[in-house]
Amino acid sequence: MKNGYSFRLVIWELVIIMSLTLLLGRCKKGNDDVVTPIASSVQGSWKISGYKIDPAVDFTGTGQKSNDLLTIFKALPNGNDLVDCLTSTVITFNSGGTITQKTGAKCNAATDMSPVEDNSTWKLDGSKLTITSGADVSVFDTVISGNTLKMSEKQLADFDGDGKEETYMVTLELTKV
Repeated sequence: MKNGYSFRLVIWELVIIMSLTLLLGRCKKGNDDVVTPIASSVQGSWKISGYKIDPAVDFTGTGQKSNDLLTIFKALPNGNDLVDCLTSTVITFNSGGTITQKTGAKCNAATDMSPVEDNSTWKLDGSKLTITSGADVSVFDTVISGNTLKMSEKQLADFDGDGKEETYMVTLELTKV
C-alpha cells in the first residue's frame, strides 16, 4: 500500500510541476549546430517532442530508473491521452512578446497539462528566456539547435518519494512546426 501511495505522490508532484513550469535542456559540447538564441529564432510555433529529468528516477518502484517523463506519463490512467495532448499542443512565441497556444484534439480538463499558459509573455536576454504568466515569472536556460528549442531549469523536488527534496534538471524539448 505504501508503494502505491508513494507512486501517486510522485506523479502528483510531477503534474504540479508540469503545470507550473516550462522546462528546457542543456547544450552539448562540440555541437556546431547549437547557436546562441536570438528572439527571431525563438519566435514561431513549437510542439513538445521530449520531456526529461536528470538524474533518472525509479517512478514505479520496480528498480528501473527512467528520465523520460513522457514514457512515465503513458503508464498513468489516461496517460496516452495526456501524452497526445502534450505533444500535439502548439505553443507559439509571437513577435510582440506574447505566447499563444492551440491545444490538441486529445486535450480536456484531465489531460491539458501544457507547461505554458495561453496569453503568457516572453522575453529573451542572451540565453535566458523569461516567461511571465500572471504573477508567476520563470527564467530558463535556452538553447536552439536546428529546429529544436531546449529550455532547462533546476528544480528541487521529491520525485523519488523518499521524503527528501533533491535537485533535478528538468528539460522540455520543443520542435518547430
